[in-house]
Amino acid sequence: MNMKIVPVTQLKPKLLKVISQAQNAGQEYLVTKNGKPAAVIMGYDDWDSWQETISILSDKKTMKSIRANLKYFNKGGKGLSVEEVFGE
Repeated sequence: MNMKIVPVTQLKPKLLKVISQAQNAGQEYLVTKNGKPAAVIMGYDDWDSWQETISILSDKKTMKSIRANLKYFNKGGKGLSVEEVFGE
């Protein structure tokens, strides 16, 4: 879904609709002020997901582990079966 651009002067009468579309349809809005980007409106769940992704990408130890595991599996490495993990 493409980000919609809305000037701050046009936002106020549309705010409830904009928030609803951001929350329910995943629509993102770039709010401009004097023709320049000033803010972004997006649904909370999307924002929360972005924050989690940023946190993971910023953690050097976690990223090193992810890269090592990707390398292992890309070379044909095998993981554990459900039975091996849960004893079923």
